[in-house]
Amino acid sequence: MDRAIANRYVAALAEIVTKPECALTPESALEQLETFGELLSSSPELGVALSSPVVKPEDKRALIRDIGSRAGLDALLVNFLCVVTDERRIGHFALFVDEYRSWLDRHLGRVALEVRLARPVGPDQSQALEALFRNVTGSRVRTTYLHDPAILGGCSVQVGSTLYDGSLRTALNSLGDRLASGRQ
Repeated sequence: MDRAIANRYVAALAEIVTKPECALTPESALEQLETFGELLSSSPELGVALSSPVVKPEDKRALIRDIGSRAGLDALLVNFLCVVTDERRIGHFALFVDEYRSWLDRHLGRVALEVRLARPVGPDQSQALEALFRNVTGSRVRTTYLHDPAILGGCSVQVGSTLYDGSLRTALNSLGDRLASGRQ
């Protein structure tokens, strides 16, 4: 399934959650999508049941309603999940969540940062890094921190298609290339 199909579903959900009369906020919708996504990824049996052609659609919807009730999901989101399942798209649910997260970032005027670090940073360092990238991008930021011991030290920050690489691994590779070529 390509992103264009996922975007149609996301656009429909976004249109509903941005209406003033909707009780489900766009941010809450993301949280609930992520909750269901975690349940789906932690239970292969659930994924099989929801994607199996052998299981009747009404049984799949009943299962989703039961899970939604137990997980505290909004009725609107449960209905969305039922539609996604009825249309046999539940196997690509992670793509729906990613696309919705991207839509929400655009809707809120936010830029997504993916920060790779050799070791965890403290709150002061993360606040300073986020402030720096708010200034660089001119936007609010949503930051995901990933542990990557291969970078040895420093960090690399992905902002859209731009990579800001301040990792020790890249610096050492660059130094090695310069030494091998005889450049200073």
